[in-house]
Amino acid sequence: MNERICELALQAGEYVNVYIGHVDWHRQFHQKFAELIVKECAQICFSESKGHDMAFGEHCGIVIKEHFGVE
Repeated sequence: MNERICELALQAGEYVNVYIGHVDWHRQFHQKFAELIVKECAQICFSESKGHDMAFGEHCGIVIKEHFGVE
């Protein structure tokens, strides 16, 4: 697995352990993990748009987040 994906999985696990606990751990983990991946993808759109078609890149990032229901 990609190193960044592993880091996001660790972040999701830490979040669930700290804020959620053991109640429905797997569902909460997968939800948080997916949220972190979506945010990372949107952030790539935002950062890659600098110096190029900034409006399109920002729009793309916003659409990705909205599509998956991530703030």
